[in-house]
Amino acid sequence: MNILAIGAHPDDVESRCGGTLAKYAKQGHKVFIACATNGNCGSAVLSKEEIAAVRYEESKKSAAIIGAEFINLGYDDEMFFEDKEARLKFIDLVRYCKADVIFTHNPHDYNPDHELTSKIVNDIAIMIPVKHIETENPPYENIPSIWYWETVCSMGFVPTDYVDITDTFETKMKMLECMQSQRTWMSANFKHLGGDDDKFFKNVRITSEFRGMQAGCAYAEGFVRALDGYRGKLTERVLP
Repeated sequence: MNILAIGAHPDDVESRCGGTLAKYAKQGHKVFIACATNGNCGSAVLSKEEIAAVRYEESKKSAAIIGAEFINLGYDDEMFFEDKEARLKFIDLVRYCKADVIFTHNPHDYNPDHELTSKIVNDIAIMIPVKHIETENPPYENIPSIWYWETVCSMGFVPTDYVDITDTFETKMKMLECMQSQRTWMSANFKHLGGDDDKFFKNVRITSEFRGMQAGCAYAEGFVRALDGYRGKLTERVLP
């Protein structure tokens, strides 16, 4: 299968479904990691252009760990809005990947970039095979199934499905380790919550352990499947 994970920002995908993507890759599936924005607000020290370039290279390095292809759509961080161009760009992305399965943000999350990314992904899924919607990459017949990953801090999130990532958890953490520019940035953002310098990475570990406890394994990632019409064969297990 072709697996596509679409996040709003660099490090969203790795923190939410990196273990699952690593598991797909180990099984021989083709994996794509995409970001809607370039992450150019992710530093209080570097210019917007500098941090965007840094985060692009970090994302490529992270994706390479599991042999995934990284794609960035290049929208401005925190200033991402929907229009015809954005919808067509997302359609073209999915067509380029010929995705069978898509992972993305929960429709209700703390960040507007997260929520809009999720909305567009869900909106355009049924448009993939429509020939009169023209993009650089041609239509294909499959309408991909869509899976929403964990919300930030797990607020209001109750998984319907789990993936045991015990054997790929350390790979997930290695992918996150590539995001060094965000270690300082995210740690600073957690200070008002009484966090320490590694709060962001510790939260990823805690969440994986908690979902593992629920799923009966050491580490797991939880998901909710989009149950709208024409979202693949609901009788088939497509998670690894």
